[in-house]
Amino acid sequence: MKRRIAAVLMADVAGPAATAGLVRDAVQRGGGRMLSNGDGPPLAEFQSAVEAVRAAVDVLETLRMRNKGQPAEERASFKVGITIGEVIDGAELPDETRADVIRLTKLAGPRSVCVSRAVREAVAGKLKLRALDVTVEGVLPDDPPTVAERVQPPPKPPPASARSRFAGSALPWAVAAVACVAAVLMYVLAPGHTPAPPRTAAPEQAALSPPPAEPDDTQTKITPAPSSGKLEFKPAYAPDPATVLTARRMLPQAWRDCTKGSADKAVAACKLLLDSGIPKGAELAAIHLSDGKALRERHELDKATQAFGAAIAAEPSAEAFSLRGTVHFDKGDWQRAIADYTDAIRLEPRNGEAYNNRAWTYYRAERHTEALADADKAVELLGKEAYVWDTRAHIHASLGNRDAAISDFRAALAIDPANAASKAGLASLGVN
Repeated sequence: MKRRIAAVLMADVAGPAATAGLVRDAVQRGGGRMLSNGDGPPLAEFQSAVEAVRAAVDVLETLRMRNKGQPAEERASFKVGITIGEVIDGAELPDETRADVIRLTKLAGPRSVCVSRAVREAVAGKLKLRALDVTVEGVLPDDPPTVAERVQPPPKPPPASARSRFAGSALPWAVAAVACVAAVLMYVLAPGHTPAPPRTAAPEQAALSPPPAEPDDTQTKITPAPSSGKLEFKPAYAPDPATVLTARRMLPQAWRDCTKGSADKAVAACKLLLDSGIPKGAELAAIHLSDGKALRERHELDKATQAFGAAIAAEPSAEAFSLRGTVHFDKGDWQRAIADYTDAIRLEPRNGEAYNNRAWTYYRAERHTEALADADKAVELLGKEAYVWDTRAHIHASLGNRDAAISDFRAALAIDPANAASKAGLASLGVN
């Protein structure tokens, strides 16, 4: 089987179920490919180490923003290891690559990214990141994943057996040093602000600091070796939260299914988007609207009413009020339907469809005078639509205005000769 070199990313994710979707979509957006890992943490490969690190940073910042204001038990936890190693087409990762990326993931602090030296060198000069050099004692690719997370002051050369075993290899998994991109995100996400220097422990005490009970979202702390230097990757890459932190960008497939999929697919996808906690404002309202339409199509009218109400709460719009009014109409609740259509007209005074729907609701409620006034307005605004003429024709017929009703039915059929309701209306008046 063909072997090739790729950047391999492992994401250790804990928290809401939707979090895993963020990882998958970030991988897809960065041009990566998900790898099979059974029930283990998500694995992905990238042709570019730069894109692998970008994907990790994008998801990390998304989760940081999502965690703000969330109770501790609902916060998502995320740490990533990224290495460069062999990938076998059509098969799982070789044991060496798998062990390497597992080890790096374990070394990453909470809400941080830990990369191999090869990855660090690959992104140097391409990404604006600050890295801390961390040296781990006795790390070899065939060590068990539970290797001690001990940081030593100077790097120690690997045992002679290890040097001879990997002599001549062009692959980086014999390297004992890793660069952990931790205590970095504040710098990445707020360019121009320099974070406080990391705390330095005495040589015999230097170790990766255990995470506090409630980590500070603004900075992840790590204790580097005293000899560690700070490395700046200078050219700018800093994701703009305004463009990154949207459900449409972070979960594009779910967005497509929610807004354009079948009713069943839309309901499931909209729930995923809502559970992610990402959408806000207009985007949140749009998801609730799509959810409500799908629920109405599935004849789940009470749930549809709630969805449209949530859209109105997120961002009131004429469309949301009109859609909720239509569900009330479906349920035979004329008064609430009229109230919602009225709110739609208040927000959008030239909304001909809302006038037509309110006219038809007044007609069904036998409030014919009010119905005719709205039907006149609908014809004024949407005179090229057959259905508004048909609505007014039925109202004229109910008021005994036979000639006006015939004229309107014929006007509807002139626009849409197949309009069955207008054909039936003429027939009921004894007209061919």
